[in-house]
Amino acid sequence: MQTTFMVSRQDYKQCRFVETPLPNTESLAEGEVLLKIDKFSFTSNNVTYAMIGDKFGYWKFFPTQEGWGVIPVWGFAEVAISKNPNVQVGERFYGYYPMASHLVVKAGKVTPIGFLDVNPHRLELPVIYNYYTNTKIDTMYSPNNEDIISIFRPLFVTSFLLDDFFADNHFFESQNIILTGASSKTALALAFLLHYRQQIGENAPNIIGLTSGGNLDFVQQLDTYNQALTYNQVQDLSLTETYSIVDFAGNQVLQHSLQTHLGENLKYNCSVGMTHWDKNYMPEHKTPNKPILFFAPTHAQKRNQEWGAAGFQTKVGQAWQQFSQNVTSWLEVHQAETKEEMQAAYLEILAGKINPKTGQMMAL
Repeated sequence: MQTTFMVSRQDYKQCRFVETPLPNTESLAEGEVLLKIDKFSFTSNNVTYAMIGDKFGYWKFFPTQEGWGVIPVWGFAEVAISKNPNVQVGERFYGYYPMASHLVVKAGKVTPIGFLDVNPHRLELPVIYNYYTNTKIDTMYSPNNEDIISIFRPLFVTSFLLDDFFADNHFFESQNIILTGASSKTALALAFLLHYRQQIGENAPNIIGLTSGGNLDFVQQLDTYNQALTYNQVQDLSLTETYSIVDFAGNQVLQHSLQTHLGENLKYNCSVGMTHWDKNYMPEHKTPNKPILFFAPTHAQKRNQEWGAAGFQTKVGQAWQQFSQNVTSWLEVHQAETKEEMQAAYLEILAGKINPKTGQMMAL
């Protein structure tokens, strides 16, 4: 049987496991491949996929029963059955998967590097999510680092693109860059990249991390933030300097506080995530201006056109090697290997109960 984890699109706390018959060789069409999903990560980034699923099409990747959704995740799978002569049984692929035990894809544009899922319902969706990379060729792959790759690689690419976007725009002439949700995985990676710019002598802004009181010690212990404050210390930000904001929290109360305090000192304000998804609509804290949403695939497409696909991958790969060596010194990986453990881990992350030192892996 094939097992799939579904959530209610009206109430993400409502979730269930559904079992359906597993496809076999006879039921697969020509060109289709059955992937057995081995492992995947789950982070606050996946909660963001759910939050903006309707607006940006994240629910369309793995369509399911009316009123329910399958949250996309990043991980690894092996080919169990192949009706495509260019994709071999046993090959291992990194990519975008459902929270499930299996996935049927229609492999197109197959090369030694990987393939695209060319199922009709995915053709209108961003290519970056439809590509499955063969681990035998992947320059970012290491069999000993699969968990780190699952947890950080998709987030790191977003961080890389954010770092490049701000540098390309001269940091909007800001003296400081504020990262809310400073202990989130994507914020940690962005802080690392910005700090590296400072180390090599580039004119990068001062990096300020805003986080909860419970995570302040962790953020302060890192050498990547120049300053760390709690959310109730916004008033401590000097009004004699200029700022940009990268908002990973999606907390409207915090946005209201930042915008009203900084005023004209705020030069650029973009939103990336929604780790505080339950506080993203507060009518009594209506913000003066809506943050500009940073949609990573758009900037990725721009750089792919300018640098070429190989050039883009080379630059990301070089930055990844530096970051992955750093993260292994503090990351603790947790494994959820039963349905009960998986559901419990999902609900904890949904509730924002995330230890910044841990990374959550799951398997069905």
